[in-house]
Amino acid sequence: MKRSLPFLVVLVASYAYGNPPPDQQPVRGIVPGVEPGVSGRLRNELSTRPPGEMLKVWVYLADKGYAPGVGYDVALAAAEDRLSPRTRRRLSTRSDRLAWWEDIPVHAPYLERIEALGGRILQVSRWLNAASVSIPAGDIDGLAGEPFVLSIDAVASLRHPRPVSPQRTGRPETDARLRAVQSTRLDYGPSFIQLDQLHVPDLHDLGLSGSGVLVALFDTGFSLDHAAFDSLRTRVEARRNFLRDETGFTDLEDTGHGTAVLGTIGGYAPGELIGPAFGARYLLASTEVVAFEREVEEDFWVAAMEWADSLGADVISSSLGYLDWYTYADMDGETTVITRAAATAVRRGIVVVNSMGNEGDSPYEKMAAPADAEGVISVGAVDAAGNRWVSSSIGPTFDGRIKPDVMAMGEGVYTVHPFSIDDYTRANGTSFSAPLVAGVAALLLEAYPHWTPEKVQRVLRRTAGQAAAPDTLSGYGIVHALNALMTESRGVVRSFTAAGGPSGVFLAWTAGLEINLLSYRIERRDYPDGSFELLASVSVTGSGDNPQGSNFYDYTDTAAQPGTSYEYRLQPVARAGLALTAEPVVVRIDYESGASDGPVAVLYPNAPNPFASGTRIRFELSEPVHVTLTIYDLLGRKIRVLVDETHGPGRYARTWNGMDGDGRTVPSGVYLYRMTAGDVEAGGKMLLLR
Repeated sequence: MKRSLPFLVVLVASYAYGNPPPDQQPVRGIVPGVEPGVSGRLRNELSTRPPGEMLKVWVYLADKGYAPGVGYDVALAAAEDRLSPRTRRRLSTRSDRLAWWEDIPVHAPYLERIEALGGRILQVSRWLNAASVSIPAGDIDGLAGEPFVLSIDAVASLRHPRPVSPQRTGRPETDARLRAVQSTRLDYGPSFIQLDQLHVPDLHDLGLSGSGVLVALFDTGFSLDHAAFDSLRTRVEARRNFLRDETGFTDLEDTGHGTAVLGTIGGYAPGELIGPAFGARYLLASTEVVAFEREVEEDFWVAAMEWADSLGADVISSSLGYLDWYTYADMDGETTVITRAAATAVRRGIVVVNSMGNEGDSPYEKMAAPADAEGVISVGAVDAAGNRWVSSSIGPTFDGRIKPDVMAMGEGVYTVHPFSIDDYTRANGTSFSAPLVAGVAALLLEAYPHWTPEKVQRVLRRTAGQAAAPDTLSGYGIVHALNALMTESRGVVRSFTAAGGPSGVFLAWTAGLEINLLSYRIERRDYPDGSFELLASVSVTGSGDNPQGSNFYDYTDTAAQPGTSYEYRLQPVARAGLALTAEPVVVRIDYESGASDGPVAVLYPNAPNPFASGTRIRFELSEPVHVTLTIYDLLGRKIRVLVDETHGPGRYARTWNGMDGDGRTVPSGVYLYRMTAGDVEAGGKMLLLR
């Protein structure tokens, strides 16, 4: 966790008079945490500064240049049109509207006027309706008198930060406290203890990895050279160095801290390190300086948040905090710039996870912003045994709310050595407990994409280790990812097929994610005019015997009549009392396979298809016959013989694991399978994707 220390900044921000609804409409003079005119802090600072000295400032503007009515509505509609498809999907799923007041750009003529009055625009924020500005001290009162300016505020200058994440180079010696017995499908190596403490391997065993979830990390720089990032590099959707963009300096990016944080959440090196969200996609934003005594501003963090939002981020994890230019009285959830920005992100459907800070053994003890924000999941640190780490910051917030929210391991966390390509190290700090919890949030959103940030926070609190007796030292306790996952149910059907056979219509489906499911309801109707009626209920096996975490099911509709068209609907059924996230799937068939005087052999489509590590090929026989089932490549070369023997009447299934007859792994590509059963020949095509 980085602690940003005093540095002088003034903020320029503006608010729209026409922003509906009224409770979200900032009005001059009543914006939380904003003093109208020149703030008291800045007034005190100006008394010690010569008029010609350049100060960096934020200025809060009074509106966005639109009066209520048609003009504002048009601007809001245009803002909605600019939303990226991914951002639009997130807002439609987790928010009650798409475009908000903060999506409207800052009014350009106001920025031009600021520059005409002697200011130089450094950073513009839509969310704050703000621009950080460099301006002579003597010009600030004149700028504050402009009718479009709501407030100008001051922040202090940066001192060299206290080290917060000491790291030991090289491969650490084994610590007896960190030994644990693994019984999972993945080899976590020394990282097992930090994940097992949160019950993350249980979610991995279900097939969750963060796939489909976009995680943004705000930190120092990031290096992707380490071997643990071999599979992650292609999943980094975008990177941006806000320090270089906004200051012009090229020597500000320190990659140590950010790289270690990235390894904690997303590294993947079986036998050494596996992060909780090793399958997620990532946005990497460099917003902070560690090694140099340079100017560092909250507006970098705010700008990064707007950038991540525009690209559709689902989770933002930040191991940064701002403290020394604020007081404890400012930790009230609405005063600091960074806290207000974090609260905006939460309202827009982004799960924000932030380190509490490492001030627990200092006279101050408390959190740094934005960990004080109501909707931010603020994370403290424990050791491998579950005891609170002595340096982990404590609550409550100034207005009396419990913080931290939850705890995770932050002492001796195993991660990549940031200045090596294959070494690992242990690190201390809430900087590393936060990405562990952010990884859990990504797993939960993969399972339940509709969960809002408020729901994620509420469930993590309610299922954590001391939920019954939360306190201001450890909040609601250590995260229990499995208990959080089990508060609802989810079913994912990857494929559902219907094929006519000698005994009726053969239905087969491949189930992916199965959480708290009781059964699958099969309904049938005559197509196209009939109504669906219950045909059967198939219990969930929960066997998980497939290496991909899939379960295979089948059912034969023996009552089907030849010459009839049917539509079958498959619906996962949750355990009693649990909300279900699942969509029914439908398949249609013109059933023509009736009784036959001769032998019948039917080859059914393989499932799953495409596949990564294994697929099943099913066939059915009406009488004893010699069967061969062979795999070929597209050039007709024989890859493997799966069946070469006589079988009696019945249904059969064989699994191909993507290996040839000599046990060698074959490459990704299209493969053919062919069955010969007496005089019957049939074949199919499948796609192997590794």
